Amino acid sequence: MSKQKKKKGNGSSNPDAAKQALMHQKRFIERMELLCNALVGPGYFEKFPERILAHMYATRYPALKIKASPDSDVSKSTVIKANKLLSAFLEDQYINLNNGERVLFSMLLSEGLLLIHFLHVVPANYFPHAALLKEEFKDYFPDTEAYLSIQEMMGTLVQDIIVFLSDLNKSIIKADYGETACFEITSNYNDIYLYEFKTNKISMLINGENHSMIRLGWIDEELNWIFAKVKPSALGFRVAGLDVPLDVYIQTHALKRLQERINITPGIMHSIVFMTFMNPEIKHHKDYDRSLIEFYLSDKKAGYLQVELHGDRLVIHTFLFLTNNGTPEGIKLEKLAGLQKADKIYLEIDKLSTFNSYHIEKNEQLKDLFIKAGCGSLLELGHLQEFTVNEVKDKDPDSILKYLADSKYFRSAE
Repeated sequence: MSKQKKKKGNGSSNPDAAKQALMHQKRFIERMELLCNALVGPGYFEKFPERILAHMYATRYPALKIKASPDSDVSKSTVIKANKLLSAFLEDQYINLNNGERVLFSMLLSEGLLLIHFLHVVPANYFPHAALLKEEFKDYFPDTEAYLSIQEMMGTLVQDIIVFLSDLNKSIIKADYGETACFEITSNYNDIYLYEFKTNKISMLINGENHSMIRLGWIDEELNWIFAKVKPSALGFRVAGLDVPLDVYIQTHALKRLQERINITPGIMHSIVFMTFMNPEIKHHKDYDRSLIEFYLSDKKAGYLQVELHGDRLVIHTFLFLTNNGTPEGIKLEKLAGLQKADKIYLEIDKLSTFNSYHIEKNEQLKDLFIKAGCGSLLELGHLQEFTVNEVKDKDPDSILKYLADSKYFRSAE
């Protein structure tokens, strides 16, 4: 039994395995030809001798993978999710070349880098036409503008993955991709390593009640925490003493409201919150003892983070969607169409996902109302539905018109 198993597992005596290996090498050669044609045009791939192509195939880079760093306790489920995201983000992802061509980014990160690196280091007399090929491909060699654009796109890809994996309620994920083929020519590995940094919840007594909150921060490139610090005056607060930068804390209640009312991948929202408080100028509306900090998605205003000053801390208490009561736009909606809190909840226009499901931008009457109320920015956020955590079915915008038929706004329009 054992000898038969051993024989079956030997690829050299297994016809199917040998056939698969030949097919794999054939696909490799085909992809190399496609890359050569895209990078420098036809007629150059044929100048590679078969022995050189066979050598490149034998020394090709391992598949790009994400692993847990040995120095961090990243869970297996997080690693699995990270690799699924990597596959999803690379699918149908192209990079545009200066010559007007475009190639699959996944192909460029595998066979493409192998081709570029090989020609970069190989001596000009190593094989016939080596000097010519080195000259033709030199614009893609390391440190060139084209190569730096590949590295930049790789960095963006990894950044997207770690943002998707991060959540201020739990931890911030960071990645080291310095040992990938994209950044290390001589590396025998092609691995991205993940690090996990847990966030710490604290309890703070406010007005006689304990509130759970987290210090607002993120992880930098050196794997250190960076915490947001803001002067009270930058948010419109007056202080009796020195106007010095204070730590910013966010209540878990605010994170919950942010999830309910925006309902996209947590890491995207949480990173935006952090970057908002790192801006030199923070757009805000001072209102009595609170400050409403403008919250943007894709450069479009989507709501406000409500901040209050408590001793030596600035605390984000909640998140208000743009149409919610208590926002300037929410107040305008009530004045224009009589829309009160209960109405907004009933119609489900108090959250981005359900607001988008109406496709209000296609209904001129409703579009006009929301633009006049200052909510026009929401009409340009329909593309975010693909990031919605829970799928939301489309709704009929006419149902809003019927509900508001007797309102002053629509009666005056008749």
